Amino acid sequence: MAKIYKFPKDKKLYSKKFMKNINPNAIGDFIHKQNPHLSLRAADAMALAIIYSTHLKLVFEEEKASIPIDVMQDFEENDHWSWGYQINKLNDHWEGYEN
Repeated sequence: MAKIYKFPKDKKLYSKKFMKNINPNAIGDFIHKQNPHLSLRAADAMALAIIYSTHLKLVFEEEKASIPIDVMQDFEENDHWSWGYQINKLNDHWEGYEN
């Protein structure tokens, strides 16, 4: 006899569970221990990059969509004009607010 399983429709997405349970500091510490030549700051930055990359893949997988390649290529090619222009505008806005 076959068993029929019904899964709840309000099932929590794994991407949300992943982000809620991940510990960036533990991953950064692990990366730093494996690569002692890196600063802890660099290891923590790598940990965050890995975490968010994994989260991005999970979200697109759950939504049955593909990651927009053109956006990712611009980012990976360090298209500073596209990405940095807005940051520079923000920095100009906050200039003079330092302590």
